[in-house]
Amino acid sequence: MLTNKRLYHVAISLVAAVMIWFVLILGASMSSGPGLKRFFEAFGGSFGGYVHAVIYMAFIFGVLEILEYQKFIKKQHEGFKLNLLPVQDQLVLSPDEVAKIKLNVIDLEKHGFSFLLTDFVKRACTQYRNNQSIGETLQVLTAQIDNSKTELEGKLEIARFLINAIASLGFIGTILHLAGSIGLFHLAKTEEGMPLITQCLNVSFDTTFIALFLGLILSYFYHRYLEDLDTFYSRTKSYIIDNLISRIYHPL
Repeated sequence: MLTNKRLYHVAISLVAAVMIWFVLILGASMSSGPGLKRFFEAFGGSFGGYVHAVIYMAFIFGVLEILEYQKFIKKQHEGFKLNLLPVQDQLVLSPDEVAKIKLNVIDLEKHGFSFLLTDFVKRACTQYRNNQSIGETLQVLTAQIDNSKTELEGKLEIARFLINAIASLGFIGTILHLAGSIGLFHLAKTEEGMPLITQCLNVSFDTTFIALFLGLILSYFYHRYLEDLDTFYSRTKSYIIDNLISRIYHPL
């Protein structure tokens, strides 16, 4: 399922990048003023802007991947609306009531209301039933939440790679077009040679600028996702501790 979704994102990214590239080329060719033409060329509006197209593809793919997981985390907040645990002040829970909470959660999951929160609550109730220890229940809950968070962070390793890869692609484009401009130096004294050399130099530095700019935007999306991740797991842990673990009363 994940592989199919990722392939879908790759296909969208490829098509979108090629479309953006050709729109920029068309815009540059139809521009009447030099300023507007230079604007389109700066963003890859020339057939020499193939590195720009690769950068656009990497950027779009990275954004789609991050948004997919960000949508998943936002979906998980709906679990709090199920009122899985009591929130009344001064309320205590007996072991039997903890078992009843688990049964209610299982019933909700059978009816399609399955979230990370329901799973954590169910596991906490199971752990307490197994050893009747509040301390061990808290330790196991903390470990499960940490493992779940680490797993979701690890799934975006490709986004971390793309943030660095985009910057590297910009430098690669700069080197390629600088090499191309050096190869045209023998035409420097000709009337048509200088515009070609200037265009190569412009494109070479434009690729680095665009790559760094898009890399910053992708980095912003990535860190927003991490913020949402931290917020969700912090809220989850507080919710279960405050309304389940800290309420359990085991009579001697």
